[in-house]
Amino acid sequence: MTQPLAQPPLPTTTAARPVTAVMGTAQGHVVSSPWRNLALGVLAAFMAFAAGPVTPAQADNWFEPLSGKPRAVDGDTLEYGFKRVDLYGADSLERFQKCVVSGQSTACGADAWQAITNLIAKTPVRCETKAINRYKRNMAICRNANGVDIGQQLVAMGWAVARPDEMPTYAAAEKSAKAARRGAWAGKFIDPLQWRRGERLPEHKISIY
Repeated sequence: MTQPLAQPPLPTTTAARPVTAVMGTAQGHVVSSPWRNLALGVLAAFMAFAAGPVTPAQADNWFEPLSGKPRAVDGDTLEYGFKRVDLYGADSLERFQKCVVSGQSTACGADAWQAITNLIAKTPVRCETKAINRYKRNMAICRNANGVDIGQQLVAMGWAVARPDEMPTYAAAEKSAKAARRGAWAGKFIDPLQWRRGERLPEHKISIY
């Protein structure tokens, strides 16, 4: 009986070789580069960021009454942790605003900031939100533990102007400060609202030639 021919041995399966990253190109090899990988990674991250959802800016929530020891950000803004409120009815001189008294330029904005810092330094302060302004900031009436209205006191000291459309009762405090030439009323100054819009006293204008 004829014996069957012996079958050739099947090829042995071997594990794939790891690919070594090399610079340049070579036929039959996968070529990689750390700089190329970095560039691709940055591109991928950028595309993922660009394709991500865009969350529109949201207005502040209507804050419940805030109590404690706030920090004065400027002459009419108080900060409780991550929550800020602007004083309702009192518009303080801006922190970097300047006035002119007896022909001399003064840092009246810094004086206003110092005034409110002193008013809130000794006792806790409670702020109750009354409205939300055009900048989406909560506006509040703030009083210290002795019942002193911080905004009204700043107006009476001459470091803030009254906004009677918000707090009609502050008009009398401004009239008194103006008559007594207290605070900024001792000299010339720009209304804080106009100052924020870019208006300056002639002494503070910069000419560019």
